[in-house]
Amino acid sequence: MQNRFIQYVNQHKLFSKEQTILVAVSGGVDSVVLLHLLVNSGYKVTLAHCNFNLRDNESDSDEAFVRKLASSYKIQAHFIDFNTQKFAKENKLSIEMSARKLRYNWFNELLINNNYNFLATGHHLNDSIETIFLNLARGTGYKGIIGISKKNINIVRPLLFATRTEIESYAKENDIEYRNDSSNEEEKYLRNIVRKQIIPAFKKLNPAFEQVMKNNITSLNDASLILDSYFEDYKQEAISGNSYPIEIDFRTILAKTPKSIHLFELISNYGFNRDAVEKILSGINKEPGKLFYSSTHTLLIDREKLIITEKTKTENKEFQAYSLNELNKLPIELVAMEVPASKFAIIKKSNFACIDVDKISYPLTLRKWKNGDHFHPLGMSQKKKVSDFLIDTKTNLIEKENTWVLLSENEIVWIVNKRINNRFKITNETNKVLVIECK
Repeated sequence: MQNRFIQYVNQHKLFSKEQTILVAVSGGVDSVVLLHLLVNSGYKVTLAHCNFNLRDNESDSDEAFVRKLASSYKIQAHFIDFNTQKFAKENKLSIEMSARKLRYNWFNELLINNNYNFLATGHHLNDSIETIFLNLARGTGYKGIIGISKKNINIVRPLLFATRTEIESYAKENDIEYRNDSSNEEEKYLRNIVRKQIIPAFKKLNPAFEQVMKNNITSLNDASLILDSYFEDYKQEAISGNSYPIEIDFRTILAKTPKSIHLFELISNYGFNRDAVEKILSGINKEPGKLFYSSTHTLLIDREKLIITEKTKTENKEFQAYSLNELNKLPIELVAMEVPASKFAIIKKSNFACIDVDKISYPLTLRKWKNGDHFHPLGMSQKKKVSDFLIDTKTNLIEKENTWVLLSENEIVWIVNKRINNRFKITNETNKVLVIECK
């Protein structure tokens, strides 16, 4: 296996002997064999171990084993303890997802703070096969059936060429000690169900199932590279803008066959799934103005385009600015300054507000507009509902959802990026002007 390991690393240009590899070592056979192969092959390594405190004394024994392992190899090691159950409860996540988030956030910190080149994990061929089945069960696009990638930015997986059985055999042949994780036997975890029930059923159909899947993964990865190149070019054609709001000309979708995969590749990165794709497709040209929501984004079917914006965590919050300086620290990017009226020149841009300083009182309040809000639009003496104003100015639904208002003593001073209140305008009697720009 040593020669196959070196060949795999070199063939796929995973890393070199001049680079430092941080190895994630749990104490299980996969990560311990990976560490053994890296050290014996002459690579520069250090290790990292997480104690998730999920298996009482087992977790502590795993940590003690890895500490002894690091000492025997005479290599630097990093250790950390996590209160995984508390993190899961506070963030409303599963134990599996919580452990994943905690460890990868910490690994990333170690990489950055210590200038390590790569993180190496002990994922092997069986892990990759299991991942494909899990993705199929949950629903996936073509990227979900190519297994685990060999290299993803700064994460490398040098054991993907080997099966679990081959790794265990290598450990036995070389008298490599390792720890057994009892949670691998618990079928409350989906991956364990795939490992212990589904994969064995396929091996009954074909004893060479793992090799067949290895060949399938290679073929699917090759096809994926072609599709990735095609869709990258297509995104350049269909999407305009690199920042929010993202705009997609849906005429480019209607001209493609099949339409669903083209739309899915455009919007899947924003949290929209296959079900949403079908509903959006049926709404194009039929339901302009309809909104769709993912967990992170909002999508609007506009006249000839789809508009995607990011959900914010400031939806129902109000923010106060108690001074001119604090206006520059609000959650939307405002730049504010006071200018003597004698040196002021009118700015006729909707993203600027020019306000008589003597007509406002701090603190100023910034919030999203609400039904029932009203103001006197600049140039008008009569009151108007903000909702009617937004309709008159042809503001689409996504822009409406993201429209902010600035208030003084509960009266709207400015509908940000739209119009100021006539009552706060500058006049010949103005001494000082508050100029606010929304970036």
